[in-house]
Amino acid sequence: MRAADDHVTSQWHPGEETMHRLLQVPYEDNPTAPGLPAAYGPWMSRSPLVALGTTGVDDRVWTTLLGGAPGTATPATDGVLRLRFQAQLEPHTADPVLEVLLRDDKPNGRGRLVSGLVIDLEHRGRVKIAGRMLDGIVAEKSTKTTTSETNGPIDVLANIVVDETLGNCPKYLNKRAITPYEMSPQLIGDSLPLPAEALTIIEKSDTFLISSRHGTDSMDTNIRGGAPGFVQVFSNSEAEGVTLVYPEYSGNRLYQTLGNITSDRAVGVTFPDFDTGDLLYLSGSAEVLIGDAAESVLPHSKMAVRIEIEAVRLVRNGLAFRGALLEPSPYNPPVRRLAREVGVSGRQPRPAERTLASLIHKLPITPTISRYTFRLTQGESSTPVQWRAGQHVTLDFSAQLDRGWSHMRDHDPSSLNDDFIRTFTVSSEPHALGNNEFEITVREHGPVTGLLSRWTPESELTVTVLGFGGEDDTRYADTKYADTKPTTDDVVVVASGVGITPFMAQAHAAHESGLALTLLWSVRAEDLALAVDVVERVSQLGVAITVFLTGQMDSDKLAQRRTLEQLGARIRTRRMTEADVEAVGRVGRRQFYVCAARPLHEAVLEWVAGEDVRFEAFDY
Repeated sequence: MRAADDHVTSQWHPGEETMHRLLQVPYEDNPTAPGLPAAYGPWMSRSPLVALGTTGVDDRVWTTLLGGAPGTATPATDGVLRLRFQAQLEPHTADPVLEVLLRDDKPNGRGRLVSGLVIDLEHRGRVKIAGRMLDGIVAEKSTKTTTSETNGPIDVLANIVVDETLGNCPKYLNKRAITPYEMSPQLIGDSLPLPAEALTIIEKSDTFLISSRHGTDSMDTNIRGGAPGFVQVFSNSEAEGVTLVYPEYSGNRLYQTLGNITSDRAVGVTFPDFDTGDLLYLSGSAEVLIGDAAESVLPHSKMAVRIEIEAVRLVRNGLAFRGALLEPSPYNPPVRRLAREVGVSGRQPRPAERTLASLIHKLPITPTISRYTFRLTQGESSTPVQWRAGQHVTLDFSAQLDRGWSHMRDHDPSSLNDDFIRTFTVSSEPHALGNNEFEITVREHGPVTGLLSRWTPESELTVTVLGFGGEDDTRYADTKYADTKPTTDDVVVVASGVGITPFMAQAHAAHESGLALTLLWSVRAEDLALAVDVVERVSQLGVAITVFLTGQMDSDKLAQRRTLEQLGARIRTRRMTEADVEAVGRVGRRQFYVCAARPLHEAVLEWVAGEDVRFEAFDY
């Protein structure tokens, strides 16, 4: 946010203007309101949380999160916001924001520069403020301690002269019920690299607070939300330093935080653990990544922020509240993994480098599952495409489906951050259809597979191929042994539904490698036609196949079941159990390959704990 300059609030500072220019944002007046409009007062009084940012005693930017009950922020007088909250101030505070505010100094004769965010997570609301401390922080009264106690939490009060206010949209706020909790903050770490406890907080977090500054003129505090784990730890070592990366999702295009970072890279980031009350305070230097720079770090991200961490405070039980998750934001995109984790370059191919895939055939197998055949066309300067059995292909459907920028789409929130890039396991064997054709077998779910299902031979559908890939340790097709007595020669594949696709592409090559293949496959009754299709393809390989059938069986399904039995498959009309998995292969000489829905995936990992289990993670 930009500090009010008398009555002028519609202008943007140079950092914000730079972001608008880079992202081609049409000019609009700054919606920030001067002072503290009375209309915000009742809402603020009902909101339980306030995030507060300032520059610490070390001249670094820090952020904290205060409150826990309605009344944390209330208008005091015209243009003044009063904060009441619990904190531990004596004999010392582990909170870097309160630490500096306790000094009660007035730089340049004025109150200390601060920014804040009043938050109501239960009702998905937030309002930003920016201004200066009026008279620092003072103890108002003792609540949990006696006068002889000096190390417990007390009620404190702070007054902020508000220069400007801005209401923000609820887009990425994950709903939580906030309840007060007695705090007992304890500083347990303040050195880098980050300890395991700090990494755990980041990995599970779906919310963090970030403060930034525009020199000595103004500050900004805001919230970032997403699916748990949307913030990635890029590095965490003495040699490489500590660096975090997170994607910037589409918002209101004001870019106040990013504009500040563009002109002054100092930021303070705080991760609250709403379950344990722990707080991870981080301070460092941020950089905005746009286009290829973002893609090279976080594939499928148009914009990202990289933060080099320079200081840390890990505080146990530092929150005066807890927050029970009620509902994640419907706008949260899937977590985007680091490019080096998923084995892709992240950069979109340039036109001359592009390999194109044209849809040439569709074979409906069940009412919701179809097989699609694509033909490849190499780009003029592209390297010939090759893939191996069990790998996946990444296709870009954005040219067909992207409807352009939109702030919010409450009728279809999951589409807003959809990049329309999809990854499918190739279900055909390499070269089985020729050197330039491949198949995918997919269930209709979402806009991309919906587009495929509507395709007709009279229409044209050509998409960009971003690449073929897949981790080698989930592939068993071309396993070769250096001697005649391998220590592992039993391959047990556990699949459910369309999780059978990696097996479809690898079964023949694995059989030729001399491996003993066993397939345990959980199938719903409505997908029996897929089971018949797959078993017909591999019945001549001598694969031991057990199909676990669930759901209602009509006369057509009973006929398909008889076909499976005639093809040599064993049928079990029940769910797969631990005994079924334990009974296959030879303990000590078997490898498990799991490609199943999460409940079965987690069950298998528990059933054969300690054995060699490999699986498709589906987060590439």
